[in-house]
Amino acid sequence: MAVPIELSVDLAPERPGGLRLRNPVMIASGTFGYDGYGRGMGIAPGAPLGELGAVLPKTITRHAREGNPEPRWFPASFREGLAAGETTLLNSIGLTNPGIKAAMSELAPQWQASEANIVMSMAAESPEQWEEMASFTRGVAGFAAIELNLSCPNVDDGAMFSHHPRLTEAAVAGVRRQTDLPIWAKLSPNVPDIADIACAAVGAGADALTISNTIPALHIDIDTGAPTLGAGAGGLSGPALRPITMALVQRAAQAVDAPIIGVGGVMDGRHAAEYLMAGATAVQVGSANLADLNAPFRILAELEQLLLQWEVRSVADIIGRGRGHG
Repeated sequence: MAVPIELSVDLAPERPGGLRLRNPVMIASGTFGYDGYGRGMGIAPGAPLGELGAVLPKTITRHAREGNPEPRWFPASFREGLAAGETTLLNSIGLTNPGIKAAMSELAPQWQASEANIVMSMAAESPEQWEEMASFTRGVAGFAAIELNLSCPNVDDGAMFSHHPRLTEAAVAGVRRQTDLPIWAKLSPNVPDIADIACAAVGAGADALTISNTIPALHIDIDTGAPTLGAGAGGLSGPALRPITMALVQRAAQAVDAPIIGVGGVMDGRHAAEYLMAGATAVQVGSANLADLNAPFRILAELEQLLLQWEVRSVADIIGRGRGHG
């Protein structure tokens, strides 16, 4: 009889009680169902959300947002695009959400009633607003951790929080002052050296790092001469992002002693294993989930099958195996 593989991972090992997830596969923020908040996920028969490590609903901001103009996706159907061999997947959603107050009063009770392990994603526009938003979460149940989407501009000078160690530190520290929950800092890929940003985030109190957000990208319809996205440029995700993010995960893993969550182009179990070997402790599934709502469950099953083939007893046995010294 085969010995069960230990799939659980801890995403806040230095925090009292930690944050133990049953496995390292999650749904990335913004890709949870058709609306970012789970619509349509009920069509995944035999695959309850509680079987995944965690689920991240769409990012919440201080005030409600309508989002960017249509079209918001290129190609319009990720499913059809991937089937046709397209690797350039762009999105420009614009953080459509109801705002933090409505999220805490209306969404959090739904999260608490669900079977999923929820991690809330939020974004703010100033160091003070990060702390203010975190204060609204105090005493609210329904989520096990908070992921900080740092790829947003500071209104004081226009600089992205995730582009500067000082701004990253200010955002994380402000949230840390208001919560005892685990904090994950989601970083941007387009920085000179992600190690500096990673160290700043961990030093300010982040329990884990999510690497990375999308890369700014543009696609033009040469027949019209206009960008294919309504907002012009958008964010590059999917297979084209994976090798870039892989290098960033490896670099950050060499710089900090904290769990890293790899996100970007995880389309199958082998991709998940790649991230783990680069030094990630867990992965988030984004574009693949937009093409097929069953993708996270399939990827988890494929990863487990790989571990069985390799005859390892724990997912921890492959974490960092390919980290290298570059």
